[in-house]
Amino acid sequence: MYKGSEFGQVLPYLKRFPGQVGVEVFPMFHEECFEKNLRDAMPLLKEVPVSFHGPYYQAEHSAAEGTVEYARTMELLEKTLSYAKELSSKYLVYHHNNCRIIPGEKEDRVRVSCENYYTVKQLCEEAGTQVVVENAGVLERGNRLFDEQEFIDLCRREQYAVLIDIGHAWANGWSLKRVVNALADQIVAYHLHNNDGVHDSHQRIHEGTLDFDGFLKLAKQATPDAEWVMEYAMDVSGNVRGIEDDLQFLLKMGSAAR
Repeated sequence: MYKGSEFGQVLPYLKRFPGQVGVEVFPMFHEECFEKNLRDAMPLLKEVPVSFHGPYYQAEHSAAEGTVEYARTMELLEKTLSYAKELSSKYLVYHHNNCRIIPGEKEDRVRVSCENYYTVKQLCEEAGTQVVVENAGVLERGNRLFDEQEFIDLCRREQYAVLIDIGHAWANGWSLKRVVNALADQIVAYHLHNNDGVHDSHQRIHEGTLDFDGFLKLAKQATPDAEWVMEYAMDVSGNVRGIEDDLQFLLKMGSAAR
């Protein structure tokens, strides 16, 4: 939920909830100050569980090898993985695409991004982490590459480790119950946020039309060991009290599950 210049704002939560929370780092190497801020945070990050989102800004995994977009994506990925290795990242999140899907391009985008996944997987293994596939893209942004059944079928066929973004699923009209139950044995983590059922606004867990408590009950039953990652929008970042309240709620619910 932070710009690269604001990355240090995540650190007080680690001190506020010592030994209880970790960080999923969202790389922003396109911002000149980000890398310095990440390095400044390394001593504290080395003391907590860490995962990494894959590069998003200026990155595109459905770009074919030999293109400028592919080269830039791999450059950002290798830089991200250097930090993921240093911090013993639990996983790295993979988006098959970030770009809008133009009619007639889908088949090629799917083929290329599925091929590129295996390159990323190998690089992750060399860095000592695993790659997890997220249900990226939403209809209102025009960048949804897979519908619900296509995503389930692909993940089952390829036996991906999976991260379910519940806000993306909700905005796309997916049945979270169906997706979670279909992929329960492959789900490593969830991105938690809420929205109005259309716009991918990444609001707080109880600020939207998704029945978050109902989802959490489902997730605890079907995937009790999965990670919970709050992934809020930048416009939420200043609401420190609200973020702390949500962390306390999730910690309480997580404790109740054990």
